[in-house]
Amino acid sequence: MDGIQIIDQVISAVRNQWEDALDVITHAFQPETPLMEKYIKIMGIGFRCLIENEINGRNFLRIEEKAKNLMDTCKEPIILIARYVQPSVYGALRKMGLNFADTAGNYNIQYTKGKKMIFYFSHTGEKAPVNNKKNYPVFQEAGLKVIFYLLQAPENVSKPFREIKEYSGVSIGTVKNVIDELENRKFILSTQKKRVLKERRLLLDLWSENYNQVLKPKLLLKQLDFRTPEQKEKWKEMALPDGMLWGGECASNLLNGYLTPEFFELYTEIPFSNLMKTGAIRTTEGVINVYQKFWKGSTMPYVLIYADLVSKGDGRCIEAANKLLKDELSDFE
Repeated sequence: MDGIQIIDQVISAVRNQWEDALDVITHAFQPETPLMEKYIKIMGIGFRCLIENEINGRNFLRIEEKAKNLMDTCKEPIILIARYVQPSVYGALRKMGLNFADTAGNYNIQYTKGKKMIFYFSHTGEKAPVNNKKNYPVFQEAGLKVIFYLLQAPENVSKPFREIKEYSGVSIGTVKNVIDELENRKFILSTQKKRVLKERRLLLDLWSENYNQVLKPKLLLKQLDFRTPEQKEKWKEMALPDGMLWGGECASNLLNGYLTPEFFELYTEIPFSNLMKTGAIRTTEGVINVYQKFWKGSTMPYVLIYADLVSKGDGRCIEAANKLLKDELSDFE
């Protein structure tokens, strides 16, 4: 579900709670601005939309950080628009003063001017809308591999299907189906000359969430550990065999030194047993997760580092992910 669809369904859901006052929430609009931000009007007041798919305890810290940054820089009131907001985060959203509304009909919205409250209305308790297409093909294993390639560079979406196929390791038919589906969801705009990837930040977050739920667990090969605490401390001095790359917290540390790793992730295209040759690793289950490398190339893509970091759900990793977004992935903001 893309951003426009989510907004439209939220408007319908809130209106259903106000049968005799349809002008409570009137319409969505998108003024001509460089970033093409989206707004909705509530009681005649324009609210800047922060659009997400689902808000839950696992992704709340990331969304909280993004919302705080927006609230600090935006002059207009903010509202979090989502397909579904889990009841477990209602209190946290209210505490930080963030309005929210979802497609199920849950909402908590207030507008103040100075110290005076102009309006406030709330309704919660509605269950998540039934989704008969919960596992969209576009966010299943093959689709995630295609989207991963598209996200790495804006020009990738205009590459021939055969080139996308070669990098993604899927069939040409799958590439076509994914491109068509993304076009249907307004993530791709096709012209006679080229294709353009739109809503890249929303797609990045949707990809990250589904990658961690669908694809990443299937890639796990082995859990390992360092032989000694000293070797763990000196992990950067360990010479990785060719065909292996650090991911997650380690990759973030190698980029800017900002994050000291507590959990270690490796991606490999060679047997993980090659790690034993370093003398620093043992086969006991521990703090190292080894995953099958699923892309071509000898570098760790920033998009994947971001997805690894946001999956952790703790403040230090969220801070590192936001730094990555501001620096290496600045074209997504």
